[in-house]
Amino acid sequence: MVKGPGKGTGLLLGWAFSMIMAGALLVGALVAYQFIRAGYEEQLERRLKSYAATSASAFNSNSLEAIDGPDDEILDSYSGRLKRLQGASGVRRAAVLRNDGVLIFDTADGVWGQRDYSFAADANELERCFAEGPVVTIMYEDDSGRAYRNAFAPVVTRDGAISNYAVAVELEADYTQKLGYVRLTMILTVLGVFFVTLGAAAVLTRAWNRMQRDLARQTRLAEQAQFSAGMAHQIKNPLAALRGYVELLARSLTEPMQRQIADKLVSEISALDRVVRDFLQFSRGAHGSVEKLTLGQALRPVLDAARTAGGDKVTVHDPDLPEIEVEVDSTALREAVSNVMVNAAEAMRDEGGELRVRATATGRQVSLEIEDNGPGMPDDVKARLFTPFVTGKADGTGLGLPIARRLLRDMGGDLELIKTGASGTMFRATFLREAQE
Repeated sequence: MVKGPGKGTGLLLGWAFSMIMAGALLVGALVAYQFIRAGYEEQLERRLKSYAATSASAFNSNSLEAIDGPDDEILDSYSGRLKRLQGASGVRRAAVLRNDGVLIFDTADGVWGQRDYSFAADANELERCFAEGPVVTIMYEDDSGRAYRNAFAPVVTRDGAISNYAVAVELEADYTQKLGYVRLTMILTVLGVFFVTLGAAAVLTRAWNRMQRDLARQTRLAEQAQFSAGMAHQIKNPLAALRGYVELLARSLTEPMQRQIADKLVSEISALDRVVRDFLQFSRGAHGSVEKLTLGQALRPVLDAARTAGGDKVTVHDPDLPEIEVEVDSTALREAVSNVMVNAAEAMRDEGGELRVRATATGRQVSLEIEDNGPGMPDDVKARLFTPFVTGKADGTGLGLPIARRLLRDMGGDLELIKTGASGTMFRATFLREAQE
């Protein structure tokens, strides 16, 4: 028994695809965010060190040593200079400290001669700057929630020695707001791509389920064809013997009623034989030898068969077939096209009508349009047209069109119903000009 389509598997594949894509995008976004953040932090450190070093170069260590009180003229002069440097650089605060953390002057409200506790937490960085040069502290956050960092740079004497004084600057980390925008953009991007991927996964899931259903259906058809072939082979020979016996028996009958019964038996046996042949044809597919000929040579016997099936009331127009050379299984091609044309001719046999064939070649493919102006097909037949054993004819097996489609697909083409209705029916048969290996 054929196992049903794995719908759960399709859903699992779609969900896994979405999660993998979302996870990969999230990891990529996090890595990109860290790179952007590291770049902003590195830029802030360079700015802080540059501001601190530039400010430190504006002071004379001997003059700083000479300041003896908050009212000293040098202090006023240097405070003004420091405020101008602050305005030029855009730092939030600037100050001059002694190496023990005692404040000399700053641009805020610091008191001369007292230890500045806002910089006291950075005592290690202050000490390091006298040994290493400009040093940047860790990130802080003020009462308003704004992030900032400090930097220290030593004041150098005239002969290049490190003095006992340093300049401290405080700069707001203005990139944090930009990082917020970056985070928001990345979150929206990840969510957007996730939902798009989820939609794609839904399409993938439907495609998977459809493929599973098609596979199951094809498997069932293959099993049916295999069973039919085996059954047909078992029936074919006894059926032929039975027909021979009935025909032999009919020759010895003299009464009209008995001969009528015998003829009816032969007719029913012929119908069974036709079913067996259709079973075998459906199970085998295209199997004849490949030959090279023109399209006109291939279709001429089919046109003649359609004329015979239609009778006097059906006109089969001789198509203006282009001299297209094909290299195909001509037996399979004639069988496929004949199933369509003969069916159309038989459907118009009582009321009459016209049957036309148009042929075109595009690249490697040949296309045949077979159109009639008959009564069209009933809706229930149209809905299951290519399903085996579905037929609108009282004596039909329902395998003619499935066989035609099977043969044309084996030849690299297909059979499609283009239209059907009160104005007639049109089929399009396609196949490759050269047989596939």
